[in-house]
Amino acid sequence: MTQTNLIPPSIQDSLPAMVRNEVCGLTPQNQEAFVEEYRRKSKSTGFAYLLWFTGIALFGFHYAYVRKWGIQILYWITLGGCLVWWFIDLFRVPGIVRDYNKDIAVDVLRSLKAINQ
Repeated sequence: MTQTNLIPPSIQDSLPAMVRNEVCGLTPQNQEAFVEEYRRKSKSTGFAYLLWFTGIALFGFHYAYVRKWGIQILYWITLGGCLVWWFIDLFRVPGIVRDYNKDIAVDVLRSLKAINQ
């Protein structure tokens, strides 16, 4: 039996290969459930940059946004690494958000499979 793929290309391109293959094998209802839950839990790079930009005042909340509270507290204590860390994060924010979203995709898939067993 051939499964249909209901995952929008914008989401499909951001998923790890293992998750993408597993989701394509799910029923259409489960694919829709995956997409809905992934959209609800995933984070936006644009909003993370907005939070990073507040780092001018040395309170960039971009690590808290992706639930890395330990790193966020260290960021506060070091005042953004005396602005060096703050500047480096200008280039790191997309990767930080991408890694978070990949972890979320795996968690959503794992939860969905556990519920359907």
